[in-house]
Amino acid sequence: MIKTKKIFIIAGEASGDILGAGLMSAIKKKDSNVSFFGVGGEEMSKQQGFRSLFDIKNIAVMGIVEVIKNIFTIKKSMAIAVKNILALKPDMVITIDAPGFNIAVVKKVKKKLPNTIFVHYVAPQVWAWKEKRAKKISKIFDCLLCLFPFELKYFQKYGLKTFFVGHPALQNVVGDKNRFLEKYNFKNTDTIITLLPGTRQQMAEKLLPIFSDVVDNLRETIPNLKVVIPTIKNMEYFIFDKTRFWKVDPLIITGKQNRYDAFFASDVALAISGTSVLELAISKTPTVVAYKLSPITYAIAKHLVKIQNVTLPNIIMGKRIIPEFIQDECNAENLTKAILKILMDKECKRYYAENYEKMIDKLSGESPTSSSDKAAEVILGLLK
Repeated sequence: MIKTKKIFIIAGEASGDILGAGLMSAIKKKDSNVSFFGVGGEEMSKQQGFRSLFDIKNIAVMGIVEVIKNIFTIKKSMAIAVKNILALKPDMVITIDAPGFNIAVVKKVKKKLPNTIFVHYVAPQVWAWKEKRAKKISKIFDCLLCLFPFELKYFQKYGLKTFFVGHPALQNVVGDKNRFLEKYNFKNTDTIITLLPGTRQQMAEKLLPIFSDVVDNLRETIPNLKVVIPTIKNMEYFIFDKTRFWKVDPLIITGKQNRYDAFFASDVALAISGTSVLELAISKTPTVVAYKLSPITYAIAKHLVKIQNVTLPNIIMGKRIIPEFIQDECNAENLTKAILKILMDKECKRYYAENYEKMIDKLSGESPTSSSDKAAEVILGLLK
């Protein structure tokens, strides 16, 4: 009788949830004798037999001040994860992104589980700040799966098994403009702007009032303006509540396919920095980035971060192809100007299109194998 392998998996936010779902599906296709337990969101919960221990919004917190405000919820969630890992004694623990939470969990259980393999998926951004953190991570995990090829060197020099598996957005981001227009009764003549204030409530609360002012400014120039806000299920009511008095009623949608269809249908997007900006670039949607932290968190981060750009397409290309408006620059006036330039300037649109193509070529590489399949091959190889 073949023994069923037990994998405990933790995804700390919406982007990690998508990664986790893809990985789980790919593993199951290659080996049906694997069972999954742990923490995930709505995408991972669609995988047969998986039920999250708690809502991932409990740990989807970014920023020093924000973490302090939610410290009791985070600690309680951590205790639940640790207790369940120790009780399960899994063959493998896979942590996805959210390094602050996940590293703390692994440190609490690793010594007590000498036969368990610990894998982290998505390399912490040591190339942006805290490069010495790579050495620490190399001592904690048995294996690291990287989304970008340039990340390997930071961890391999410390002897950590490190694999480049690629970014799943290249395969995942497939949308249909016409399907979106028909489904929501939009016209080809409508100007569609997609707003992405983030999947963390604290960040969305900072950005939505600014986005509201931007929409007010745009409607004065663009009479056929349509506003779309893709979000996740556990943020849907929050977004509705914060936007119900806007002068242009936004269409609030959930679900991965609706999200990608909206990207392909949009003339422009205004988004928080994160994985969504890479997805927008792959869908070739001209984008403006907005980002706002608490003053204390920003002051600390400003002294620690070593890179000029915070947005993945800009980092990959080594230049600013997408405008970034951070902290004080993140205001309605600046954002409106940048969006209107995209909508009114054909040269601006051409610049986006050319650079998006180059970025996609850089990410694609030569292998036809999907990133989820590559990651699954590594995982199953470790479990043998």
